[in-house]
Amino acid sequence: MSNSSTIYEIGRAITTDYGANMGLRSLLLKCIVISVVGVITVLLVAHDDRSAHADVLIDRPAADVWKVISNSAAYPDWNPFITRVDGDFREGATIRIVLGTGSDSMVFKPTVLLVRPEQDLCWRGSVWIRGVFDGTHCIHLTTVTGGTHLEQTESFSGLLVGRLTKDVIEETQRNFQAMNVAVKQRAELKTP
Repeated sequence: MSNSSTIYEIGRAITTDYGANMGLRSLLLKCIVISVVGVITVLLVAHDDRSAHADVLIDRPAADVWKVISNSAAYPDWNPFITRVDGDFREGATIRIVLGTGSDSMVFKPTVLLVRPEQDLCWRGSVWIRGVFDGTHCIHLTTVTGGTHLEQTESFSGLLVGRLTKDVIEETQRNFQAMNVAVKQRAELKTP
């Protein structure tokens, strides 16, 4: 066998082997793409933006209620839901929030979006990465006859929101109600 035919045979074997590997790689890539598209489709079909809401009437002026909700350092003293806040409520600031206690606690690092004294306090945080499961939490104060109407809302968005997170949203609503009762008790204990 001549050198040129040997080189030809080796080249042909390499090309055939390379072609077979490329076909396998192409097939694997197509399978991965189809799987990812399928998962995203399922998540989008199950996706449904949801929100939690709770409100309470507090027999104190908005200034007194604001002192309670804006004092992040005092949250461990009274708040059964948000048991710790590290950082100050300043627009643009990243704060650290601990929900619950012990092994069941969760830590979030949301960004403060809005601070309007005696009116609004809002922040937005995410679980894992933004767009997967996000929440925008707002506390709104409205002056009404005889006191202050406090309303807490959390708007959930992201791929995992909807039927997949119904229990989380219901639990959040219960926790908002407990927190509202605690804000009311603390604000109403203050003397005018």
